[in-house]
Amino acid sequence: MIVAGLDLGSVNTKMVILDGDRVVFKKAVPSRFDPVSTGRELLSLASQEYELAETVVTGYGRVSFPESRVVTEITCQAKGCHYFYPDISYILDLGGQDAKVIKKNAQGKVLSFVMNDKCAAGTGRFLDVILKGLDLTPSDIDLALEAEPVTLNSMCTVFAESEVITLLAKGTPKLSVLAGLFKSTATRLARFIETQGQPEMLIFTGGGAYYRPLIRLLEKELSAEVVVPPEPELTAALGAARAAKSG
Repeated sequence: MIVAGLDLGSVNTKMVILDGDRVVFKKAVPSRFDPVSTGRELLSLASQEYELAETVVTGYGRVSFPESRVVTEITCQAKGCHYFYPDISYILDLGGQDAKVIKKNAQGKVLSFVMNDKCAAGTGRFLDVILKGLDLTPSDIDLALEAEPVTLNSMCTVFAESEVITLLAKGTPKLSVLAGLFKSTATRLARFIETQGQPEMLIFTGGGAYYRPLIRLLEKELSAEVVVPPEPELTAALGAARAAKSG
């Protein structure tokens, strides 16, 4: 049976297609402020090659997508992460517009979760805005681990951007600003994670999981090992496909 999982994210829309347990198609494309239309385009593209028995939709735009069965992103994220790490209970998902901490059991069922979706502080969007302003390359970002971090007093996107501009105008090195950004974000995320318990290991998903300095600083803040699935942006779409497979 061929099934699809579609994750309608605020920044990117993702699709995973399973033939049995085998991934035969995976794709992530920009949502362009319209994840529903982008999701329909991906489904149309996939339907040209695969006869889909079932499609499950999750993510930011799922409630506006009546064509398919809808499953919450929390459930799909747990299913997708459980496929890779069945023995790890805690998940941090750092998306474009929100951050989520999920605790699952040995069967991959959600035990508890907490979500920050009220402001952009500590989300992927927050990081992207500041990093764009610093105009650094991916290799520069990794160098933040070696830099001395400055203290950033604000985690509000607007105020933090203004604070960064002020620091740079005073001659503060970009890498020190970047190190401070990751350190402040890691501290905030660690306290957020600890509302659900004290993990010894943590699964990190979403676009934020591509930042190696953030991973290392999270490990330091939590005194825990942080693991990142292959293609961490696709775990919810994979979970949605697995939900479609299980019926």
